Amino acid sequence: VCIDTIEDFADESTACDDPEDAEKIRRLLASLTGIYREVLVQHYMNGKSITEIARQLNIPENTVKNRLFTGRNHIRKEFVMENYTKQSYEPEELFLSISGREGLNKEPWSVVGSDRIRMNLLLLAYEEPLTLPALASAIGISTTYIEPIVDELVRNELMKRVSDKVYTDFVIYTEKDRLSCLNVQLQLAEELCAGIWEVLENGLSELKEREYCQSQSSECALKLESFFLFRTLASSVNIICNEISGGKEPFENYPDRPNGGKWYAMGASYPHGYDHANCPYCKYQFSGECISVLEDFLGCKRISLCNYDTDPDILGKTKENYYYYGSIAKLFYFIHTGQTDLIDTLDRELIKSIAPMIEWNILHREQSGALTLNIPVISMQDRWDIYKLSDKYAMILSGQFHDRLMELMKAPVKLPKHLKSVPKWQRYLYCRSYFPSAVIFNARKQRLFLKGYDKPAPAIMLCVEK
Repeated sequence: VCIDTIEDFADESTACDDPEDAEKIRRLLASLTGIYREVLVQHYMNGKSITEIARQLNIPENTVKNRLFTGRNHIRKEFVMENYTKQSYEPEELFLSISGREGLNKEPWSVVGSDRIRMNLLLLAYEEPLTLPALASAIGISTTYIEPIVDELVRNELMKRVSDKVYTDFVIYTEKDRLSCLNVQLQLAEELCAGIWEVLENGLSELKEREYCQSQSSECALKLESFFLFRTLASSVNIICNEISGGKEPFENYPDRPNGGKWYAMGASYPHGYDHANCPYCKYQFSGECISVLEDFLGCKRISLCNYDTDPDILGKTKENYYYYGSIAKLFYFIHTGQTDLIDTLDRELIKSIAPMIEWNILHREQSGALTLNIPVISMQDRWDIYKLSDKYAMILSGQFHDRLMELMKAPVKLPKHLKSVPKWQRYLYCRSYFPSAVIFNARKQRLFLKGYDKPAPAIMLCVEK
């Protein structure tokens, strides 16, 4: 890439044949402040016109020209050579999830959090092991500053050290991975929806006969049905996946992690400025079943909060931030038992989530201002009964539609050759990650489920063992 001195700012960037010069410019782009870096990257790296940039940033075109002029002058004065990569001037996003149990301080989420430096160090060291100087050069930060960060990532087992190099020691899914299996899942869900729903209706009929379901309010009973449906659909495709991948090992065989954790991590990378709200698959994404457990809490032997987080067009959201998820069970139990004075003992950031949970139809605010819980509360024995019923109908679905569901498993994720710790089932995660949501979306569109109900009915339940 070359940045020339043409004063009229032609919309087309000029090609540069010297790779060393290109590296120099990338280094200096990283050193610019945001207002100048953004317009230079969009114009010279991404090929956008001044008009397009002005529209995107909602600023006048003359402002774009002035920022280009100032930024180019800075680069002209500071032109030196470095080996900076895209991570230095357009940092990507990396979101972590886990299968298993988090550490006492919410590891591994707390190790990375929203820190773009940590995210991009992990991304840079994913495809191949790198030395610390190579990482420092690529991200544009002195080795002195990234050494303690890398040490912490290694210590918490998100990175692994081999000789003088480190690499990221968990799978990272890219946009290509997420898109590669999307269409086949959506098409199959549409084709199979009617047949699948005939089976699920039988399961719902059995669920509705249970006393613990009949004792719920009409809205809470719907959420119990949502949980049963989503778990059954997810389990049916997991059975097929397990047949191909060998299945998940028992939880007790998961690797022990620092600070009491026991997990496998997974990462999802997104390019700079990614439009999450309008991506082609966002509607169909869902979390695996999230279970938060409290032992011997306020006189209860055990409290479990179980849910699937889905898009509002599917069933509805259940949480805003994984980081605080374990404490949400406390919040719900305080409200359920009328001990709302204890809410003030919780983290302030968690308390902020009360407003969205009212919007999601999980909590309700009375005219008096009192909070009430608007999700099903059942016993632990009832929870196991729902799981047993769900497993029964998941087996029926996986048997009846076996050959068609096997069509989902044809494009597992390819891993870097050096990455040996990733369990096989993680390679097939995106092969079936949209199918359950897509089936329910089609069922709602065909008015097979939640007919005439226009509020969210998230798949969530609180289980209490006295």
